Amino acid sequence: MALKPALKRDSDAAVFSRTLSIRIGCALFVAPVLLFVPACIFRGFPAIALALALYIGWIVLFVRWLRKQVGDYGEKVSRSRTIAGRFQNIAKYFESILQDSTDIIFTVDTEGFILKFNKGAEVHFGFTQEEIVGKPLTHIFVNESDKRKVLDGVLLTGKTVNEEIPLKTKSGGIILVNLSMSEMKNDKNQIIGLVVTAKDITERKRLEMELLKKNELLSKLAVTDNLTGLYNSRYFYEQIKRELTRLKRNPGRKLTLVMIDVDHFKQLNDTEGHQMGDHTLKSLANVIKVCIRKDVDTAYRYGGDEFILILPDTDKEQARIVMDRIQKQFGAFKFGTTSLSIGIAQALPDEENQPLIRRADDALYTSKREGRARITVAP
Repeated sequence: MALKPALKRDSDAAVFSRTLSIRIGCALFVAPVLLFVPACIFRGFPAIALALALYIGWIVLFVRWLRKQVGDYGEKVSRSRTIAGRFQNIAKYFESILQDSTDIIFTVDTEGFILKFNKGAEVHFGFTQEEIVGKPLTHIFVNESDKRKVLDGVLLTGKTVNEEIPLKTKSGGIILVNLSMSEMKNDKNQIIGLVVTAKDITERKRLEMELLKKNELLSKLAVTDNLTGLYNSRYFYEQIKRELTRLKRNPGRKLTLVMIDVDHFKQLNDTEGHQMGDHTLKSLANVIKVCIRKDVDTAYRYGGDEFILILPDTDKEQARIVMDRIQKQFGAFKFGTTSLSIGIAQALPDEENQPLIRRADDALYTSKREGRARITVAP
């Protein structure tokens, strides 16, 4: 494509050369004839001498003209060769860029068959130029829908930019690429194929996913109690405010708060050691997880051997049933003389978090005062 202007100039030079030859022939033939005619009419030495002088003058002028034409022609030829050489150097330069690029670059004809693979594409896909040229574009696409989406984008706008698409390698592996595709046109603005450029972002995406998982883990650790795996008290205060706000927007809903304390826990720690104490708290946390609704109810280690539960869409009687179940399942473990004292408080209309927590805490200590191992429901 780049050499076409130079080739056109070479063609023009050939035409010029032929035209100049014809002109020279005509001039050398016609001039003597034209000068010979007056010599014949006006016979004698003076006429012949005049004709000869005119002919010589004609020849001198013609030679000067011819020298100028040849000089101009030579300059044009020299310029054309210089420009052609530059175009060749530019073509080689762009070819070297294409081949040396570590990005994926390849071309496809109008029927969807691969025409050329650069070295970057060979490295990423594992195909050599000879193995891939002539294969359909579907040979490297994982999903037909992705191929359709890219091609539709080109048909609608003339190019597709920055589509993240999985592609197949020779070994059957999958690489994720950031792909762009655009039309390739000739001098007449006719589409002769497509140019595809892509960057392998597989490793970058893997690192991004790892970072996302680590951030999720850090976020979870920030709101989780290390020993029991339940949420911590800081997260409890965030959640209870959120639930009470929802309750105010929907007064017909129910919300119940439950506080649990392990009876005789200090005695267990003193007699059987902290490891048994930790085991007891972990076991209680597991019992709570099993007995409450996943993704609806939430449980928290409130501090030491105290736990607190938020039960949305639950009234105090329904909460009591759940607490009965937790008491029985925990009692089956028989951790020394431990038992559970429980206080239940159903949220009142427009109640704030501190009054609600205080009512649940008062109900809990009522259970403690009245002999432990019991459930008290706040009025």
